[in-house]
Amino acid sequence: CSSDLKRIDRLISDISDASRLDAELSRGHSDPVDIAKLLETIATIYNGMDLPRGVRIAFVREGAKTQIVQGLDERLGQVFRNLIDNAISFTPDNGTVTVTVRSEDLNVRALVDDTGPGIGDNDLERIFDRFYTERPPEHGFGKNSGLGLAIARQIVSSHNGRIWAENRRDATGNVLGARCVVELPLNRMRT
Repeated sequence: CSSDLKRIDRLISDISDASRLDAELSRGHSDPVDIAKLLETIATIYNGMDLPRGVRIAFVREGAKTQIVQGLDERLGQVFRNLIDNAISFTPDNGTVTVTVRSEDLNVRALVDDTGPGIGDNDLERIFDRFYTERPPEHGFGKNSGLGLAIARQIVSSHNGRIWAENRRDATGNVLGARCVVELPLNRMRT
């Protein structure tokens, strides 16, 4: 069946990328990366695309402090594109994915919020396991390898950062959607 072949092809491609990643990250030349500028550019590109179901991307920069980290901009971009792609797949029709960047203490935090059903409490950590995938039925089988968030965690860890997921809740505890958080150390030379 062609959908099985597409899934296998996607899986092979993602496994190959994951296996090259360690070598690339260990020898990659890092540069100062302005996370706010990177995220704003990614949001602008997404909004120029024909996103599914009329979903839009909102970018919010909190504070005027520079948000520069030391890293590999292409790989950090890969992390945020993966988080935004996931958020888009869970956001309802004509909804908004909000990407926020802020400085906190000696770190920069990037938040990717959707307005979907949230993540089961038992899955908040499991979603970062290799090959774990839980998608809405309309997303279609075989379009996701279950490696994206595992690779994202690998990239963020190599930048001495952390990545995690949580649910956004209202005052009464109702889930408003999921949030993925990336925290990276600010470049001390540039702050």
